[in-house]
Amino acid sequence: MSRLSRLKRTVLLSLLARQTPEKLLAAGRKRLPAVFQRAARHCTAYRTLLEEAGVRAEQCASGEQVLQRAPILTKADLFERFPIQQLMVDKVPPTALAGVLTSSGHGGSNFAFGVSTRRQHHLTPDDIDLGLQQAFGIDQRSTLLVNCLPMGVVFTSNTVCVANVSVREDMALAILRQAGPLFDQAILCTDPLFCKRLLDYAAEQAFDWSQLRMNVILGEEMFSEDYRSYLAAALQVPLDEPGGTLIGSSMGVGELGLNLFFETSETIALRRALHRQNPDQPLPSYFCFNPLRSYVEIVDAGADGVGDLVITMLDREAPVPMIRYRTGDRARWLTAADREPLTEAERAALAAVPFPMLAMHGRARDRVNADWHVDHFKALLYRRPAVADQLSGAFRVLAPAQGGLRLDVQLAQVARRGPEAVGAELQSLVAEAAARRDAEVPELRCFSYASFPHGMGLDYERKFRYFPGGA
Repeated sequence: MSRLSRLKRTVLLSLLARQTPEKLLAAGRKRLPAVFQRAARHCTAYRTLLEEAGVRAEQCASGEQVLQRAPILTKADLFERFPIQQLMVDKVPPTALAGVLTSSGHGGSNFAFGVSTRRQHHLTPDDIDLGLQQAFGIDQRSTLLVNCLPMGVVFTSNTVCVANVSVREDMALAILRQAGPLFDQAILCTDPLFCKRLLDYAAEQAFDWSQLRMNVILGEEMFSEDYRSYLAAALQVPLDEPGGTLIGSSMGVGELGLNLFFETSETIALRRALHRQNPDQPLPSYFCFNPLRSYVEIVDAGADGVGDLVITMLDREAPVPMIRYRTGDRARWLTAADREPLTEAERAALAAVPFPMLAMHGRARDRVNADWHVDHFKALLYRRPAVADQLSGAFRVLAPAQGGLRLDVQLAQVARRGPEAVGAELQSLVAEAAARRDAEVPELRCFSYASFPHGMGLDYERKFRYFPGGA
């Protein structure tokens, strides 16, 4: 079975390498009518929404017609209005269901959720292994995958050894220390804040990362190139070398699926080139996606091309059809200007990637004011490694009623310097960055880990809210 699976992955990836983004998008568009018609016939909630929009099923016989006429929906239209019985197609009995995964709850008052069947669960390990082979060459290297993602996210595989430890830094490090040397490589799946906690704990335990070939997949939130550089240095892995290990970002949506968008070595090279060009400019994440799994639109775009991200899931067996779903994220398609900093070789490598690409700008609420974005501060906290060593990575941006901005920063549990000393150095760093852009300088306060006033809600199970004023 193992040899057959490897052969299947080799064939699929060989076929994929011969595709182009345009061909894959066209193939995905052809799948739209089937998922639309299934929802229109078998989903009570979707039939109601079509009636209210004045759309008849027979009007959407082609992919183009679906994109022109099917209503764009939000979490409020679906999960905050209809019970689960009406959201599901009527052909799926409860006994066929195998799992439920909620959204983070970060985007509003209610949860959205994804429901999966036993057949989907049966296919999931092979789907995961295909992605891992493409990114990490798991058929050529024995692999340990340590999953530290929170909120019930687990991985299954038929090829790699998986440890689902959630947000326990002691367990994760024990597994890496004791089991890691058995394998040719290790993959750590986590989020940026918990990864920083794991690094701090590993430093406390004098763990030598160089004994492992480490790769990292980061989810849950966007991060800066300063963070990526800091993480690579801490793990003692080459970052900008051909054939080096991968520290990449993955983005999912709980109600739609995991790993809908992902970085490759080529898109990482693009983002790092843009960062070198202007380190003070917050950058989008440059993601690929598979249009045979999810069809992506960007709607209501402004003059800069940035619009709302809308996704249709193309699985014709999904218990809850998700058609033209507005996620709340902002994105745009790549432009020629994005590619300008690349070398000729890097441009050729990027052009050879078979998947479509987009620039993900995240949530509009992360814009603090005309001068500052949350991502500015995410970058500055890791700009100087000696300062970053003292920080947990958590901060809170406040906009007091009397005006101005305040930045509250939490020290790490293992911080060796006090809040005043770290705060003074970080304030200087922020002031220098503000002066380069003629921006307002926020007041900055550092707090010890235990006295940080914005919650020991940093329990790593929940997404941290950096700027609540942007809700």
